[in-house]
Amino acid sequence: MKRWTVQCTYAAYYANTVVVEAESLDQACERAIAEANDDPCWKSLDDCGPTFVDAIGEGDAADPWTGFRSALPVPSAYCERGTPPLVTVTVSGGVVQHVAIAGGKARVQVRDYDTDGADPNDPTFETDETGARYALADWSNDLPPGGPAEAAPKARVSTQNPE
Repeated sequence: MKRWTVQCTYAAYYANTVVVEAESLDQACERAIAEANDDPCWKSLDDCGPTFVDAIGEGDAADPWTGFRSALPVPSAYCERGTPPLVTVTVSGGVVQHVAIAGGKARVQVRDYDTDGADPNDPTFETDETGARYALADWSNDLPPGGPAEAAPKARVSTQNPE
């Protein structure tokens, strides 16, 4: 049997509640993080997260770290965030038929560049960094903030909901 050197970690949670003024939700988050980091009033929540693997090396005298990363890849099931969701996009006839998300919440955007015959000035079309136009369909099961306090930035071409 092989021997392994494994650094295990758990997150000890501390909190600091601050009040900030900001023009937007993103700006409020940025300002709150900066203010909280400069404030000595952090309080322990007496709650620890699950134990996970930070780094692993083979052998009983191995350094589990190589530079700033694990000497060996840590399987995602044992990482702090766990196994990421699997997104499966089903396309038939050039059209997205179905998007399945298994194993958690995920943001999924499908860009359709096949816009031949469409009005080039259609306001629902997006433009990418190269200037190409596309229709955007959002199949996410974990949408970003966009409630009454902050409207969604742009209309979606498709409001289809995955399972």
